[in-house]
Amino acid sequence: MSGVSNAYVRNATADDIEGICSLLHTKMNPRIPLERWRNLMTYEWLEEKPDFGRVVEADGQVLGFCGMVYSDRLLGSVQAGLRSERMVSMSSWYLDRSLRGMGLGREMLASSIADPMMTYATLTNSPKPLAIQDGVGMRVLEDHRYVWRKTSGGGRPLEIVADPAIIRSRLARHEQVLLDDMASQPLMPYLLVAGGKETLLFFSIKRKAEHVTWYDLMYAGDLMHFSIHAPRLADTLLPDGIPSVLAADGRFVLELNGDAVREELPVPRLYSSQRVEPYEVDHLYSELQLLDQKLD
Repeated sequence: MSGVSNAYVRNATADDIEGICSLLHTKMNPRIPLERWRNLMTYEWLEEKPDFGRVVEADGQVLGFCGMVYSDRLLGSVQAGLRSERMVSMSSWYLDRSLRGMGLGREMLASSIADPMMTYATLTNSPKPLAIQDGVGMRVLEDHRYVWRKTSGGGRPLEIVADPAIIRSRLARHEQVLLDDMASQPLMPYLLVAGGKETLLFFSIKRKAEHVTWYDLMYAGDLMHFSIHAPRLADTLLPDGIPSVLAADGRFVLELNGDAVREELPVPRLYSSQRVEPYEVDHLYSELQLLDQKLD
């Protein structure tokens, strides 16, 4: 392509949506249909979106994109106090080959994570951009997970509530919002009831390589409660006779129990934040749901 000297980085607006979707579908991953790419810009949980990320424009064309999925989250606990934080799920970082080697990819990413009042996370990643992401100050959010399998211990199963209406009736208001916002996403909510406590959990349930069904923890309202009961939760939740595992990122496991196997992630998850601790960064409100992706 000739005449690329006028290429520049700017905020992505609603007028760019179709151009972004076309770029990602034709150049980045044609297996993902246009409608699913469009989900990155049309999610409903935040009505007033600051932008849709960053684009590189050259000669009137969108030739680069770094997606940003915004959400406002209440973090902490009712007992200790809740605080509002703006979280950003980074997605679909792509630059046309004709513009590579000019520093535009780095500029696009650096611009995306420049606001110190926000927390940014890349939950799915490729090893290719790691050096650039490290160069703009992103840190490792997670590099391992724990996996539990169903055992034949024969212990008493946990009480698990799966009916969303019943779950909602037993939640505090801020978690009712989570349940409502995630209702249309490919997630399964459960209420873990044990030891006089109830904890909201969200799982992504997918069949992966070797035909193993993975129950990936996306959110736990009480990480310690989940950690203590994870082995029995695996025995209760995982189906009989079907190869399956319960998995949780290492930062979600505050106390290791049972025969958990530690696995290194193929590529680490990254984040940038001056306000939020790693364990507070979950997988809700992210590109994972909007594109129906699997965790690594």
